Amino acid sequence: MWILLEYAAWAASACLLLWMLVDAARVNREYDEDTLLSSREGIDELLEHGDVPEAREG
Repeated sequence: MWILLEYAAWAASACLLLWMLVDAARVNREYDEDTLLSSREGIDELLEHGDVPEAREG
């Protein structure tokens, strides 16, 4: 029984690795390096609109 669980765990790990590699290739194909390394989302976007309370205080 434990052998079957071990094989199932290895199979799940292999599937997860394959999914991660396919996703990394897809993201690399769809976006260029400038977009992936950009910090244009999150706090920078909020600062542009003045939605961050800390930005209004200073």
